[in-house]
Amino acid sequence: MKIPSNMLKQLAAKAKGQCRFNEPMSRHTSFRIGGPADLLVIPADEADLQNLLAGIHKARVPYMILGNGTNLLVLDGGIRGVVIKMTAGFRQADRKENTLKVGAGYALPRLVEGSAEMSLAGLEWGVGIPGSVGGALLMNAGAYGGQMSDIVKKVWGFTRSGDRLTLRAGQINFGYRHSEYPEGFVIAGTELKMQQGRRSRIKSAMEQWMSKRQRNQPLSLPSAGCIFKNPTNDSARRLIGVAGLKGKKIGGAKAIDVLRLIGLIKERTYKTIGTELVPEVKTVGEP
Repeated sequence: MKIPSNMLKQLAAKAKGQCRFNEPMSRHTSFRIGGPADLLVIPADEADLQNLLAGIHKARVPYMILGNGTNLLVLDGGIRGVVIKMTAGFRQADRKENTLKVGAGYALPRLVEGSAEMSLAGLEWGVGIPGSVGGALLMNAGAYGGQMSDIVKKVWGFTRSGDRLTLRAGQINFGYRHSEYPEGFVIAGTELKMQQGRRSRIKSAMEQWMSKRQRNQPLSLPSAGCIFKNPTNDSARRLIGVAGLKGKKIGGAKAIDVLRLIGLIKERTYKTIGTELVPEVKTVGEP
């Protein structure tokens, strides 16, 4: 659906943060592919975000939230409406005893390393996982037996109409690589309950997990981390290898090529092993 340009210009005129029209999403995702967004806005702060959401709601313009663009595949036709990138104005982090108050735009790798330096345990599993804290909360990111929901105390943000809302952990339906928030809810930040630990022991665990991750994933190449969720008591990586698809390539650097490869892997693993792999990566936009 084409959005009237004057409507987008009015929204951009009221924003305090950066605004970019027809912005290639290849610049904002770890896949480095994807068509343009009609309007990309980087809110300056929570007040700017709140006003933007209120304006979007009044104008009835579609929108989506973007963090660091990991676990996200933008289709080649791009995104109609507004993409709100939660980075620059949401990178604050404060500590009070064993509780961390962190903005949604804070980089997860930086938080993992910073927690270790402060001798705070609970995020060791996150070493080497890209993305932002907001994205990790939305996906309930995790690895090696740990996940975000283990340490979440509360999450705050805004409803689709711009009203501020704080949710306790018990009000959020966390699942495996999944979470449920009110429809249209935009995460602005979180409080995490950590555990006091020994720095040497925390860093030792991180080194072990990083070593394992480097053996399993080509961290130097563009990707979205894990493409498929791990089945119960198994790994998607092992099943893909058994199906004879390890290292398989299709086409070039387009979203349609990634979708075809995902489809091939799903079909082959199901026919070969009888296990249906579920994609972890989120697909958005128009073909």
